[in-house]
This record gives sequence, C-alpha cells and structure tokens, in this order.
Amino acid sequence: MNVLIAEDDYRVAMIHSAYVDACSGCNQVGHVLNGHDLFKRLAESPDVDLLLLDLYFPDIERLDLLRNVRTKYPALDIIIVSASDDVAILQHAKRFGVFAFLQKPVDESLFKQTLEDYAKEQTFFKQSNATFSKMDAERVLGGKPKTTSRPPSANVLPTGIDAITLERVYKSLKEAQEGLTIEGTCEEIGISRTTARRYLEHLVREAHIYTQLSYGEIGRPERRYRLK
Repeated sequence: MNVLIAEDDYRVAMIHSAYVDACSGCNQVGHVLNGHDLFKRLAESPDVDLLLLDLYFPDIERLDLLRNVRTKYPALDIIIVSASDDVAILQHAKRFGVFAFLQKPVDESLFKQTLEDYAKEQTFFKQSNATFSKMDAERVLGGKPKTTSRPPSANVLPTGIDAITLERVYKSLKEAQEGLTIEGTCEEIGISRTTARRYLEHLVREAHIYTQLSYGEIGRPERRYRLK
C-alpha cells in the first residue's frame, strides 16, 4: 500500500517515515510539510492509498483540512496522527470515516500495529467473496455494545502478556484517579518501561483504557493512561 505522510514538523516526519518503512507491505511515497503541498501531491499522485495526517498546518485550519481531504478524495484512507485532544476533532474524524486517531507522541509499537490492522482490513475488502458476517461489521465499523468497566479477560492473551501482570497493571490504573504514565506504572508495579508500555498499549487496543496527553511546565507532553 502506498503511504503519504503529512506532517509539518520535519523531525517528527522522519520518525514516522522510519516507522512506515519498517512495516512490511508499506511503500512510502513521500511526505509534505503544509496543506498546499499536501493537496498538490495528492493531485499528482492518485495512487496514494493511505494518508498519515497531522492536523496542525500553518496555512489551513484543521477542520477545513480534514473536510477538504475527504471531499476531494473520498476513496483515500486516513489515519490522523496529532497531539489534539479536542473531542470535537475526534467526532469529526469519526464522521469523515477516519480509520484511526493516534495521539502524539506515538509509541512505535502502536504505530506499527495500527498500520498492520489497516493492512488486514484492506486484505479483507479485497477478498473475492461479496458477503460479510455480523462480527465483520462490528470489527470494521464498531458499534458493539460496551459493558461497564471490568478487568480484561485472561482467556486469550497475545504473546508477551501474562494474566497476573495484566491484572496488576489494570488494578493500579483502577486505583489511580488521575491515571498513570509509563513511568508511574513502572513505579507502581516494579516493571521496566518496555514492559509497562506493552501492557498499557495492549489495554488501549482492547478498549479497556484510553490515553490523554499531559502537559507539564517544560519538556515534551506525557502520555497518560486512564481507565474507561
């Protein structure tokens, strides 16, 4: 699949570029740094399948950007990669058929997993059969009823996730009113950053928790995990 990166920060664009190049089946066709160049590139490259879209450009308002991309290129798939935590933006993303919304700073494993999920969905749509099941509809469009907060099931866990540690991470999140950062999880559980990130991102993918960006007085914003 052909991927175009739209990101106004050149350094961040290079990081995301490396993530894309590391994903099997992804063919990066370049990156653009502003809205004008984005629409020029899309007009010149009709073979782009997926747009990794930041929302903050100096030459176009973010809702106009999203609306114009969707209006002019209705068949183009979009993954938003943005620091925004504005719920109105999230609502518009849903209405405009955005595949996923990744909040900056994006963990490499989550970035790659999202691209892999997108690739799997495209493979599903390209199958020769023209029918789908209820489970397919729930997976692609969502809408499956959500239950109230409860511990994650330990019946089927991916490699690298064990039930005991998962329960400890979940319990710590449940007791933390303000949520936990990766560092906070390390302190609470006594595990490494890599392990904490793996378990937290697993809970995000399973929709048990969500993330917010926490801005301090100095330095980069922290990714804070909260129980739903």
